Amino acid sequence: MNNKLVENLSLWQLFIVIFIFELGSAAVVGIGGEAKQDAWIAIAVATVLGIGLVAFYIILLSMVPGKNLFEVFCFCFGKWLGKLISLMYVIYFFYIAARVLRDFCELIASSIFEETPIEVIAISMILVVSYMLYLGLEVLGRASEIFIPYLFSFIIIIGIFILFSGEMEFTNLLPVLPEGLGPVFKAVFPSILTFPFGELIAFTILFPAITKRKKVLPVGILAVLVSGLVLIYNSIVQIATLGPEMKERSNFPLLSAAREISLLEFIERVDLIIVFIVMYGIIVKVGVFFYGGLKGLELIFNRSYRAMIVPIGTLIAFFSIEVSHNFAEHIQEGLEVVPMYFHVPFQIIIPMLVFPILYWKVKKQQKEKSQ
Repeated sequence: MNNKLVENLSLWQLFIVIFIFELGSAAVVGIGGEAKQDAWIAIAVATVLGIGLVAFYIILLSMVPGKNLFEVFCFCFGKWLGKLISLMYVIYFFYIAARVLRDFCELIASSIFEETPIEVIAISMILVVSYMLYLGLEVLGRASEIFIPYLFSFIIIIGIFILFSGEMEFTNLLPVLPEGLGPVFKAVFPSILTFPFGELIAFTILFPAITKRKKVLPVGILAVLVSGLVLIYNSIVQIATLGPEMKERSNFPLLSAAREISLLEFIERVDLIIVFIVMYGIIVKVGVFFYGGLKGLELIFNRSYRAMIVPIGTLIAFFSIEVSHNFAEHIQEGLEVVPMYFHVPFQIIIPMLVFPILYWKVKKQQKEKSQ
């Protein structure tokens, strides 16, 4: 099999993978709870900031064409310090992959396979992701092309079905901004900006694999914009159906909202549709973080990432169970600890510190070449 071929993504595949990645678990677990009925406004603000963030990542990499984030670190800081910083990102990517996998395990265990050990679900999912990555990055892109029509259609249709079931109360969206913009900005940073938009830091490993790199910026911006609009739609559906208080209390608001569907005494219990949306979203999200971490190990140890898929996949499945004792603890860590102490440093602070150093190194290199 041609290694170069399977490690490439087309612009259309990049758009789809970013779109699915952004929805991932965010569409189901719900985001912006701090803003209550104004959660959709918070998501809109975060989408604009998210566009700026992904543009920053792409511009950063465009300064040294063909290099991924780990190679940028080595270019800026030298071999040993660059590899040390890369190792920190590898651990971060694997940790987030484990947390995302746990989201899916909890949904499945609580809604469908109530008697199935969560370990079985985690192992089954990581086997699928591992096999997909072993076949190559392009397989992830092609599989996403197949599933995107269903994923997009199901999210839209669920809202329409709830509307025609008569379960939406648009008064739940009122009053708008009763406490001003304070709660909105509190929800935007660090929560919504870092999850899901800031998590696109993982794509700094994928961007060099795009066939037409000059068009990555507009495609990335468009993908974030479209995914943001879908998340806004999804948030409005959840709030209008459940109300802000019930939405915040629910572990999986979209699932709770979908259970209100009752059309013609025939279309009911559409839990499987929600599970499908989450399942492929999680496959993509875990796959991207998993791949990013593997490429970091490939750089550090100078060995093909495929040789490390099985042992690392086993560790991710293990830590997805051990990361929290129960779902309440998992959610609390995800809302209070991870955004500020993990996401903000790795998604925002370190890349911003690297930018001026990279700019100086590139200018210095260009000056030396011109002499």
